[in-house]
Formats: sequence, C-alpha cells, structure tokens
Amino acid sequence: MEYAICLCFDKDTESSFNNIIMSIATSGASTFMIDSKIPPHIGLACFCTEDIATITDEMDKHISEFVASDIAWPSLGTFVPSVLFAAPILNEYLLNSCITINRLIEHYSTVGGNGFYLPNSWVPHTTLAMHLGREELVKAFDIASRQFTFICGKSNRLLFAECSPYKEIKIWDLS
Repeated sequence: MEYAICLCFDKDTESSFNNIIMSIATSGASTFMIDSKIPPHIGLACFCTEDIATITDEMDKHISEFVASDIAWPSLGTFVPSVLFAAPILNEYLLNSCITINRLIEHYSTVGGNGFYLPNSWVPHTTLAMHLGREELVKAFDIASRQFTFICGKSNRLLFAECSPYKEIKIWDLS
C-alpha cells in the first residue's frame, strides 16, 4: 500500500486551488480530485509501509521540526499526458521539508511513487487534475490558464494519507 505525507494550506489558498479544480471538473476534463475528495496539497514523500503506527509515532515525535510557511506558485506545469499542476517556487522551506520527512520515514518504509518524491528527484507540485488523456489535458490546461494567477499562500498542516483510494490517516497542525 502506498502512503504520502503532504503539506496542506490555509483556507484562502485552498479555496484558490479548489476554484480551479472545480472549473476543470465542471468542464468534464477531469473530476478525479473532486470525486476522490483530495485536498490541494504538495506531496513531500510517497512510500510503502506495513507499519503505519511507527510512521505516525515518528511524525508525532518530530512534528516540532515542521513549521507553517509562505509558499508561492507562479506557474502551471504538466506531467504529460495525465497530470496538470500548479508549480511552487522550490525554496529552502520546501526542500528541507521533503528532506526531513524522507529521512524520518526511510527506516520504516520503502520508496513509493517511483522514487519521484525523494529530494533529488522531486518536482514539488499541487495537482489540479489527473488521470487525463491528451485531449483532456489540453482542455484542463486551457481552463486553468485562464483562471490561474500567481498564488501566494501558507502551509498550515501536514497530512498523512493512504494514496489509493485516498484516505486521511492523520493531520498535524503546524505553528
């Protein structure tokens, strides 16, 4: 089973992303994010484990190492052909969060997400639509590009979730 630890955002930032996600969904390009009830986020780690309790305990012990911080998304991007995302500026906060999470879980898990959430392979992103075909990707990109503006927001919590199907396991508020 694959799991993820993700950064989630304040209400205004979440609302900005949800407006775009909803527009894409109502266009018929992709309803996956809405149907799955996946909140806007930036995935910091993707992994497999049989020991959820140990991962949760490690995070509980080290949660003070994580703080809320400002994040800026200036652009849109794609993982062709199936994902449309908002791309944040990779800053020290995001990179250190990815490194720290992966360090904390490495002894209790195996790499998931094809290794694309490891610090030197990671493309930070906030998914707007996924499971797209080429035509749906073009449609979703058109919709998002008309609505998207430079988004400045703030992380305010960490989320531990099962990936497929999406299921929240634990949320930690960040100070």
